[in-house]
Amino acid sequence: MDRVFGRTATWRVALIVLIPFGIGFFLSNYYRSMNAVLSPRLMFDLQLSATDLGLLTSIYFFTTAVCQLPLGLLMDRYGPRRVQASLMALATLGLLIFAVGRNLPVLILGRAIMGIGAAGALMTSFQAVMLWFPVQRWPLLNGLVLSAGGLGALTATLPTELVLQVIDWRHLMFGTALASLAGCAILFGVAPERSSEGTAEKPSGQIRGVVQVYSDRLFLRISPLYATTVGGNLAFQGLWAGPWLKDVAHFSTTQVARSLLVVTVLQTVGYVVVGWLAGILGKRGVGLAQIIGTGTLLFIISQCGLLLATGQARWVVLLGMGLFSNINLLSYPLLAQNLPAGLMGRANTALNFFVFLGAFLLQYAVGAIIGMFDPVATSSYPAIAYQTAFALILFLQAASWVWFLVPAKASSLCAIH
Repeated sequence: MDRVFGRTATWRVALIVLIPFGIGFFLSNYYRSMNAVLSPRLMFDLQLSATDLGLLTSIYFFTTAVCQLPLGLLMDRYGPRRVQASLMALATLGLLIFAVGRNLPVLILGRAIMGIGAAGALMTSFQAVMLWFPVQRWPLLNGLVLSAGGLGALTATLPTELVLQVIDWRHLMFGTALASLAGCAILFGVAPERSSEGTAEKPSGQIRGVVQVYSDRLFLRISPLYATTVGGNLAFQGLWAGPWLKDVAHFSTTQVARSLLVVTVLQTVGYVVVGWLAGILGKRGVGLAQIIGTGTLLFIISQCGLLLATGQARWVVLLGMGLFSNINLLSYPLLAQNLPAGLMGRANTALNFFVFLGAFLLQYAVGAIIGMFDPVATSSYPAIAYQTAFALILFLQAASWVWFLVPAKASSLCAIH
């Protein structure tokens, strides 16, 4: 079947592809982001330190990262539908373990399984778009999928805080597990089946494809930038934004939830806007690499407010996060245009490996650095602790931006659309 939008790939196909995969990405973003609101309750109920909380939350990113290489091989061999449905069933198990956990090791186990179960949500969605629709539609349709994920992160903010005023966090986890199981059934029962061009490849050919991706010059320039900026944003928004707003900006738990809600609304709208804008600018000769480089610089500048001790630049930080943090998601279509179609699963998951590895390392490092300082009150830390931790992230982001920019100029990377 040809990938021609409006002829064989009808709006009906668009709906039965985008909605089931969008549900999966919605739920994976909810799993990822919920601890920013749950953190005060987890720290109080289980007597967790900042280091404990950082490890508990970041283990999700670690297991997601280590799954990316086998995930790419499975996606290219079996297609996105079967892979993602199986992973969502596994995520349900992780949610149930987390819900019944009474100590840190059990909660870590549950969170780790959740990370494995969510490992393919975005990549299988991107692969489904690439398999069913023409290349000029990829940025916009990927943006629609990402907006579904934004809604998941949005639900993890104020709506979750309101729910937690009625039920405890364990009952919330049971409800989330039920939703995950339902999403698995919808995906398996509704989404159409279609495998990529790499289905018939032998294992040796699949491994050569992995080597080709990891040795690609464009990939080597994009991946550090993606890991430090998107990974850093996941680390901050998924956990440390809450404690920072509480301890430095002196927000209440409700104010924290509302602030994260505003950021997530901006990001959700931004996913679609970025995809639409990339298409418009592409017609005018502006390459994806140029958009990525400019947007990333604006993002890094906006996050410098994290270095202030008073939190007075909090809205600059939060608005910058909402408006510019999703620019680097254009790295996926940029990389897909640079590699054979049969490698799309491995290319996407290779890039995803770096972002989740970056999120794991940065989220845990922030907790470890903050934990080096003496608490000023129960579960609260001084501003200098956050300043020190966030200074490390900003330094790594700036260095990776320079690494991306210099070779891009030398190799005419900006000419790639």
